[in-house]
Amino acid sequence: MNKKVSILIISIILAIVIFVFVVNAERKLVNYAPTIKCMIVTSDIPQYSKIEEENVKYAEVPIEIIANSKIVQSYDEIKDLFLKDGLYKGQIILRDQLDTAENLMIYNAESGKEKISIKIKEPENGASFILKKGSLINVYATINDEYANYGILEGKDKISVGENDRGYSTFKILSESKVLGTFNENGEEVESSSEKNIDTVLLNVTSGDALLINLVRDIASFNVTEL
Repeated sequence: MNKKVSILIISIILAIVIFVFVVNAERKLVNYAPTIKCMIVTSDIPQYSKIEEENVKYAEVPIEIIANSKIVQSYDEIKDLFLKDGLYKGQIILRDQLDTAENLMIYNAESGKEKISIKIKEPENGASFILKKGSLINVYATINDEYANYGILEGKDKISVGENDRGYSTFKILSESKVLGTFNENGEEVESSSEKNIDTVLLNVTSGDALLINLVRDIASFNVTEL
């Protein structure tokens, strides 16, 4: 009799243990939310910047939060890309937030230099050669002698001009300047002047050259030659 009672008690205890285990397992299953590894920025990052590896951390987040977005899971996916808009600390990095420098029209000047644009006179004639990003060019400014006599371009090489240009002088103001971008009259980037007429070029220049160009921009017309 005692043996049967003992077996019954043990069976009841085992049943309770199994019941508790099953209930807890079901609760975990109900509350389970699948996660995915993602990258989060650890500081504010401005527009058109690269995201440096030291400015990100990895975290597991519920898939449902970003179910319809393509997230970034590896730094290698974005190391050469730039932000379309700025990110704030704590934001998850999504692939469509970044693009190439070319697609975002980002033009980086060399260290210690500045970016400046100049409008080319009569681009259909002045840039009939193949002018494109990366070209090295000389830049010439033609101004009225009245202004030239003020010495604005003192020290710059003066180029002789023909009879038709009497009253104007042409100076070589930039030598071997690197072209960062070429644009048509609508401000649209074009690959080279062999495709369309070049109206404006973006150049890589020293701060002194940038100052000079800005000084004569309103009184001069510019032409270029490619090296």
